[in-house]
Amino acid sequence: MSDMNQDREVVPLTTLFPGERAKIVALGHGAGRQRHFRTMGLMEGKIVEIVATQPARGPVVLNVEGTQIAIGRGMARRILIQKI
Repeated sequence: MSDMNQDREVVPLTTLFPGERAKIVALGHGAGRQRHFRTMGLMEGKIVEIVATQPARGPVVLNVEGTQIAIGRGMARRILIQKI
């Protein structure tokens, strides 16, 4: 039972390490920010994989359906995911 609860835990995208995958469950607040995420291909239900994280508050590189996207850590914190 605890494994099921852990799978359902919603956390920010920044908690993932390179090679880990997750499902996007929510985007940041605000219509403009959500529109910006969606134009990059980031939307609820999509599976993302962390390709790389840069040190010293650098960008996070994601793989979304075969496309690599680099986003800042501030933006990544606003994307909520469930680890898979």
